[in-house]
Amino acid sequence: MEFGGELRGTEHVVEFDESSGDVVKLTIPPGFGLTPELVSHPVVTAAEGTSDAAVRHAIEFRKGSPLEYLERWLCSNEVFEDDVRLASVVSWADGSVSFSIRQPQYDGEVTSQVEIEDFFVAAGWIKLDREKEHAIFFNYAFQVMAIDALPRNCYKRDGRILPFDVILCRPSQAIESYLEIYPS
Repeated sequence: MEFGGELRGTEHVVEFDESSGDVVKLTIPPGFGLTPELVSHPVVTAAEGTSDAAVRHAIEFRKGSPLEYLERWLCSNEVFEDDVRLASVVSWADGSVSFSIRQPQYDGEVTSQVEIEDFFVAAGWIKLDREKEHAIFFNYAFQVMAIDALPRNCYKRDGRILPFDVILCRPSQAIESYLEIYPS
């Protein structure tokens, strides 16, 4: 297999396979990509110090489990009609494990955040505005949340948006409540 260069991101080492036209991604141990979780942080003010009752919630990323990682790509195949395939499981000498996946290379122009939001809304997603740090959408038909729907993870070709590294997941109960996915 010939590779045209290697990039290292927060989740993967990424190479382009010129012979197949696929992107090959290898997870960086000990994680399997990233997954969102709701975390609580104490609110600290200079004048008052830390208050036990004052807490702020935020969605942050943690290293995903093997099952979360595989579900992410299964969802991508189902929802975005992607063609992500598990290529191999790598067992390293130190006992750590990585997954290698293959997906088509998406060429195109970088999109704007407005174009991405328009794409998701037109495709039946609801933009969840409660969380300001991340672009988050929810699709009730698929019961899937899309997070990290940003220009670095979506290209545009021939007028069509191509999400290729948006994180898809089934939200935890804590995230569902925090984002008010199912308003009461």
